[in-house]
Amino acid sequence: MRYYILPLLLFLCFASQVRGQRGGESTYAYLQLPISPRIAALGGKVPGYGGEKDLSLSVANPAFAHHRLHNAVEVSGSLFFADVKYSYASYFHAIDSSLTVGGHMRQMWYGDFVRRDERGEEMGHFRAFEMAVGLHASYQLPRGWSVGTTLTPLYSSLERYWSLGLACDLAVGYSDSAGLVSVGLVAQNIGGTLKTYSGRHEDAPFELLAGAKIRMRYAPIVFVFTLQHLENWQRRFIRESAYDGALANGVDPKERPSVWQHISSEILAHPIVGVEFHPSRYFFVQGSYNHGRRMAMITPSQYSLEGFAWGFGIQIRRLAVRFSRAVYHATGASNHLSVAFYFSGGRDAAMRPYATPSRKVEAPTDELLEDEEEETL
Repeated sequence: MRYYILPLLLFLCFASQVRGQRGGESTYAYLQLPISPRIAALGGKVPGYGGEKDLSLSVANPAFAHHRLHNAVEVSGSLFFADVKYSYASYFHAIDSSLTVGGHMRQMWYGDFVRRDERGEEMGHFRAFEMAVGLHASYQLPRGWSVGTTLTPLYSSLERYWSLGLACDLAVGYSDSAGLVSVGLVAQNIGGTLKTYSGRHEDAPFELLAGAKIRMRYAPIVFVFTLQHLENWQRRFIRESAYDGALANGVDPKERPSVWQHISSEILAHPIVGVEFHPSRYFFVQGSYNHGRRMAMITPSQYSLEGFAWGFGIQIRRLAVRFSRAVYHATGASNHLSVAFYFSGGRDAAMRPYATPSRKVEAPTDELLEDEEEETL
């Protein structure tokens, strides 16, 4: 037990000392965007989904990188509003059965802009983009526990201004041998600018995340639960309905939201709930709801599907293709597409098989899973 209690205690002590950031008070905001379709379809943050052969899940929680990701690569692209493009690529290499390393790169491209003077006359063009390169390491501890870290140099170029930064993630994870349950805790984006835009230091968007995955033994269903912004318990959004009287009279609001409104809105701002349905080992569909996103982005005069997301994936042989669509605002949604390829032999991209209730099935070990993958090839 001492093998995993010590790193867990050190992780919690360190994370508790990190100063949380509020919206608008940090830079490199693109680090909070989902890097892959599977993560986007599960609400944008998945710190507790472990034990799967999905590279992006190991980027989200570096503790979940494992040797079955050896010599695998994934690339992803996303289209946001106003032709903003977001791309990502990752690769992992297993040193041995306990130590796995890897790297990823992501880039936010804002496009070309026209430079004008104070009179509106054109003075050329300029570009704006941001880039991050992450270096990962994961170590497997006894009894299903693991620890991981990511070191991420950051670069930003906005017109003639540019900055350099450095951030890191610290993560702890647990996955049972049968792949039915996993839990994870991630202290994300610890750090900030090294070379500033204009002399003012800014922090990266730190966030403390916790999550869990529960996979049904006999039913092809996976439930994914996430708690976001555990470092900040002032995420609640009190809607205009709490001030209807004052707004109707055109005066400053004198009534205040009730205690129940404060408590309930704060509680609902943190969870993200997702579900995956696996009709076969080679295909899945998924959906999620992020209430915190909905409360932050909703327009009362025009309700839509803010906070909802869905997606699907095809994983067969050594190839995996995934797509998702996430709704951020009533004006539209973002699309995400990724392709992953497993180069090494025996690394079948298919998901774990489900047990049948008609007979007793022992929990599959990693060795048995590798043997089964070899047979499928």
